[in-house]
Amino acid sequence: MNFSILEIILMAAVLILLSALIYILRNRQKLILKATRRLDNRYSSQLRESENEIHRLTIVNEELMQRNSHSEQSASISSSNASLIDTESIVIEQKKLEAQQLELSNKNKILWEMSVSIEKEKMHIQTLKNEIEREHKSITDSIRYAKLIQKAVLPSTEILKESFSDVFLFWRPRDIVSGDFYWMRRIGDTVIFTIADCTGHGVPGAFMSMLGVAFLNEICVDFAPDTHPAQILEKMRNKVIATLQQKNDMTEQKDGMDMGLCVLNLATMKMQFAGANNGMYHIRGNVLTEYKPVKNPIAIYPRMKQFESLDVDIQHGDYIYMFSDGYADQFSDVNKRKFTYGRLKQMLCDINAKTKSAEEQSALLDAAISNWRGNYKQMDDILIGGYCIK
Repeated sequence: MNFSILEIILMAAVLILLSALIYILRNRQKLILKATRRLDNRYSSQLRESENEIHRLTIVNEELMQRNSHSEQSASISSSNASLIDTESIVIEQKKLEAQQLELSNKNKILWEMSVSIEKEKMHIQTLKNEIEREHKSITDSIRYAKLIQKAVLPSTEILKESFSDVFLFWRPRDIVSGDFYWMRRIGDTVIFTIADCTGHGVPGAFMSMLGVAFLNEICVDFAPDTHPAQILEKMRNKVIATLQQKNDMTEQKDGMDMGLCVLNLATMKMQFAGANNGMYHIRGNVLTEYKPVKNPIAIYPRMKQFESLDVDIQHGDYIYMFSDGYADQFSDVNKRKFTYGRLKQMLCDINAKTKSAEEQSALLDAAISNWRGNYKQMDDILIGGYCIK
């Protein structure tokens, strides 16, 4: 299903609004959680002090009660033996006991009021927490729906399999929606396919990905059989620079994308590759050949270079792999190091030695990165496309 650039920009505007809401909600949630921790710490300290004071005053009260009882006994004795007890001192002692009991009563009243105040604060914090959770769920549900929109813009695996013997797309967004995207268009016997990595991830990255899809759809409307992949990348770069009004300003945010793009003629079995920061691996049997990109993004850049089209010698059964940097740059929770492209190349060779099934290859890639990452958070969007030539 193809979408016009206006429709895709409207979809992207929704994603930007969701991004702003998430930003506001997260900041609000942080402030409330910080206030909650501060109140909990303060009230926990006050409660501990109050409990200690109550314990101390209880002991004092018991002592006073005992002393009062002793004084009453002494008073009884003094009636029979007035010469041994000073009546005036007993009266003074009783007044002291009454004053201490009044102090204890007042402190108990203060502690009760503090307890009521703490309970009210806790109820208020719980209300805020419930409100945040409701808002978070609402926004998360909206972003999940936005993911359905993003997937609707991208070609389905079934469409891809019409042009390839087998294909897999190992796609793992970091934040529900993704800044990595894949795209394919078939025009007669010519297949144009790409893997791209947009600046950022989550909602901002997804916005850029939808612009990328719109630009590719526009460029390929006038596709000619002799069009080279480097020409498509050049047109993509021009559209990104013009649409985002980019200037060669060092202080400006350079939003754009990295991309590997192939043009395959199924009739002649000839293929060309061009890359903007993203390379491509070609595996035949167990031999891997790397096709390196031009070190320029699809965006404005201080040292702009022309993109280059590279001829790729292909045969039936060969595998073509394109990818974003998310897999290779993922850190391990064991040694805190990146997976690296070297490990990725070796893994793809090992996988090809085990199986040619695209589904099984995707499962092996999933198991490997999950084992490598462990409990470490996913650093970026991950996308690897594997295409088996018919």
